[in-house]
Amino acid sequence: MSVNMSGIARRLVADNLLAAPQAQAAIKLAARDNIPFVTHLLDQKLLPDSTIAAAAASEFGSPLLQLSAFDLQYCPDNLVDLRLIKQHQLLPLFRRGKHLYVAVSDPSNLRAVDEIKFHTGLSIELVIAAADELSATILEFIERQENIHSLGKELAATGINELRIEEVKGDTLDERLSAADEAPIVRFVNKILLDAVKAGASDIHIEPYEKIYRVRFRIDGILQEIAHPPIHLANRIASRLKILSLLDISEKRVPQDGRIKVRFLENHSTEFRLNILPTLWGEKIVLRLLDSRNARIGIDALGFETDQKQQYLQALNLTQGLILVTGPTGSGKSISLYTGLDILNSPTRNISTVEDPVEINLEGINQVAVNEKLGLGFAAALRAFLRQDPDVIMVGEIRDLETAEIAIKAAQTGHLVLTTLHTNNAVEALTRLNNMGIPAYNLATSLHLIIAQRLARCLCNHCKESVEIPEKLLIEEGFTPIHRQNLRLFRARGCERCNHGYKGRVGIYELVPVSAELSSLIMAGANSLQLTEQLNSEGIRSLRQSALLKVATGLISLEEANRLT
Repeated sequence: MSVNMSGIARRLVADNLLAAPQAQAAIKLAARDNIPFVTHLLDQKLLPDSTIAAAAASEFGSPLLQLSAFDLQYCPDNLVDLRLIKQHQLLPLFRRGKHLYVAVSDPSNLRAVDEIKFHTGLSIELVIAAADELSATILEFIERQENIHSLGKELAATGINELRIEEVKGDTLDERLSAADEAPIVRFVNKILLDAVKAGASDIHIEPYEKIYRVRFRIDGILQEIAHPPIHLANRIASRLKILSLLDISEKRVPQDGRIKVRFLENHSTEFRLNILPTLWGEKIVLRLLDSRNARIGIDALGFETDQKQQYLQALNLTQGLILVTGPTGSGKSISLYTGLDILNSPTRNISTVEDPVEINLEGINQVAVNEKLGLGFAAALRAFLRQDPDVIMVGEIRDLETAEIAIKAAQTGHLVLTTLHTNNAVEALTRLNNMGIPAYNLATSLHLIIAQRLARCLCNHCKESVEIPEKLLIEEGFTPIHRQNLRLFRARGCERCNHGYKGRVGIYELVPVSAELSSLIMAGANSLQLTEQLNSEGIRSLRQSALLKVATGLISLEEANRLT
């Protein structure tokens, strides 16, 4: 007895993909088993899955999707029960308004469509995928969901649920925030941000690699591994951070910069500066914490020796001139400048700063953030400051000749100017400015104080242990006879309070007041060797000598001094 063929069966026969007798037999067996015709074809493997998918897409007018090209991060969580996904072999792809797009291999399975529609309350749009691809993708999706739920349970135990996202530069989060609130991911990101603040970290590194995904904190200048989230969560974590910082979620090809401001820990606000960089294995994210609580503003907190403290205060009392702070990135230059500004801040002074970015808000000081896209750089801001009747000017960094020239001109015309330069020591700072093209005369007559500095990790007072070092080695390290008398050195050990043997940081400084003799040498174009000899003859304490003083007092280890100087 022949069976009337319609729909996909007729198409398969017409395209010579299935013989008519085979099609008729399949229809009968499907009817007997009370399953759709396509399901029977797939179960019996009468045709390749890809062939059936193409025919079904053509017959039902639905798009055909190659799932290997689809990113599972866009699949909505908790919208369709995993039981239904397994039972009906379907995959929710994404939601658009009141429409849910679902991948299926058998579009004739109306029962599955009706059940998903009932549970979600959404209109279902079908997308066709090959059964073998769909099955493998569903398994991957379920594994990811189970990992996310497991992560959520772990984080729920920490009590970290929400943090308040505040406005940044007048912008507010829109409906994208609630749409992307996948609870475990949200809690994980919140935990990372909160843990970084609690640990006193300066930076958070979130890094994807081929086989691992890791989170590191920079604590006391050293990177430490904190967590290894499942690698397949990389895109979701990146998306969450992009949403919080109002960045383009879909853009993964170029670097992006943003800011996040959050409120937690007894209503304390913390701001994060975020940079996203596309790498070989995904987007590497670095967040810099701009937390004023970690910035101990106060001259006694910096770590100056008594004579160095007096030299800085004397320079700050000048009505004009240039104070130059130098050192590598992360050496504490900004805090030294902020401390000086805090000392100078009074109703009788007009103080303006240009920074990239503004790291600490100081009440009573006019702070300007660099915005190169709008043409507001250091030089442009400096020119504007000179028309604002300033007493004190702070320039975040001298990066080019134009900025240097304007800063020095301001220092020569009745303004006290504080700024920074990226060099290793005081002599290199002089050489660098000379190489930029600053005339020796202008430099010699405007510069009053150079501060070269580093930040050293302090030994943990709870676990540091004494260590014996031979006299010969002490001499080689540079300890003077006076320091070697009754010298007791310590090294890091590590305990529950510090983990690595270090807790907090302290500054190491080389302060160079520009004497008349040094000024004459600068004006004469002296080389680095001549300048160094002059500093030695004036008894200027070098960075190395300052570090050894900290070692002798038991504040830092000899290993730390050797690392930095």
